[in-house]
Amino acid sequence: MEIMYLMKLGLSEEEIAFMVRTFSPLLGYSIEGVLKPKIEFLVNSMERPVRDVVSYPRYFSYSLEKKIKPRYWVLKRRDIKCSLKDMLGKNDEEFAAEFMGIGRMPVSHPVSSNDSL
Repeated sequence: MEIMYLMKLGLSEEEIAFMVRTFSPLLGYSIEGVLKPKIEFLVNSMERPVRDVVSYPRYFSYSLEKKIKPRYWVLKRRDIKCSLKDMLGKNDEEFAAEFMGIGRMPVSHPVSSNDSL
């Protein structure tokens, strides 16, 4: 079923086979709950071609609301273009350092009354 959906989007059998080989969980995702909303955001909001998911099928594994959209809007505001892998494949700290100019923040620990002596 997922394969037919991806083919209807214009992906070839070879492209889909590559996606499944590199990210097999793809076949377990719901079309309506996962694939369709993420493809719609990719094409309509991000203005990227469907084929962008071929090189990074793991795109479908990320939360649309918690990771894809927030990172996309940060990049858009900063007028930064990058691959899906660069946008999503970094942890939050790496993303902030690379795209937001924020380095590692030192954490200071509050001093307790026991530490003063």
